Order: sequence, then C-alpha cells, then structure tokens
Amino acid sequence: MSQRHQMEMNESPLGVVARYQQRPPIDLDGIAHALGVRVYQMPLGSGVSGQIMRDKVKGGPSGFAIYVNSSEHPNRRRFTFAHELAHFILHRDLIETGVVDDTMYRSAQLSDHYEVQANRMAADILMPVRLVKVWRVRERDLTRLAMLFGVSAQAMQIRLNGIDTGAVNRAS
Repeated sequence: MSQRHQMEMNESPLGVVARYQQRPPIDLDGIAHALGVRVYQMPLGSGVSGQIMRDKVKGGPSGFAIYVNSSEHPNRRRFTFAHELAHFILHRDLIETGVVDDTMYRSAQLSDHYEVQANRMAADILMPVRLVKVWRVRERDLTRLAMLFGVSAQAMQIRLNGIDTGAVNRAS
C-alpha cells in the first residue's frame, strides 16, 4: 500500500469526502479509492440498483466492494454509488454479507431508517450545500446546474428546496 493511500486510510471518512467536495461534479471514484473501497459497474439483477458487501477477494483495502447497476441512467448510477458509499461510511459495522438496494433504495438487510440515512448522505456527498449555493448564483438554470453536479433535475430541485426551507444541514 502506498504511503499516500495509507495516510488516506487513517483520515476520517467524512474528512475524505470533504476533501473531494471542492468542485462539481464530485469525484466518487476518488472518494471510494481513498476509503479503500473497490467499485464495480456491471449489470445487476432486475430491480437492483446497487449493493455493498464485505469481500476479501474483490474488496479493496477496506475489505468492501460496491456494485452499481450499469444498466441504469448515469445520474441514477451516481446516486446509487453515493448511496452505497454512505452505507460504508455510516453502517459498515452492520454490514455482514452485504446490503442489496432495490430501485427504491430499500434493503431487506437494513431498516428503512438506515436507508433514509444513506439517501440523505448521498445527497450531501453529491450536492454539498456550500457548493450548490456558490454555483446556484453562477448558474440559474436548473437543468444545467443539475448537469454540472451529475444529478437529475429532480434531485437538484429537491436539494434547492431543502436549502431554501432550511431543511438540509447547512454544514454539508
């Protein structure tokens, strides 16, 4: 393991995420690499958006691997990727053989509470409030703003509504 990678592995997961949130679109591959998680984009079963699992063979230095359904729209894949990273950051101690998320981001392995947490963190990773506010001043068109962040217009609208109402964490 390189000295740089060892240093990244000692950094807090949220510190790693923050380091990659300097400009849109957020580099999810960089975050995963820094966290020691291997990511595979491949066709998954019908109705499966993604999954995270402990895997000593295919997992990265952390021992975890994320699988993202390559058959889905690129924006959907980015959200799934961020959602699975959120499970790694928040719930890795609860993940035994794996967590499979369906297209509605529901899992038989984790409760709805954990799925809601992962969804919120995925939005925080992809659309940090600080960056959205800065870029919103520069780019007033919702569709172009969403494209800049690599998310759907619907996801960006939800994020903007949350910022406007104060419903999202101001620190993200």
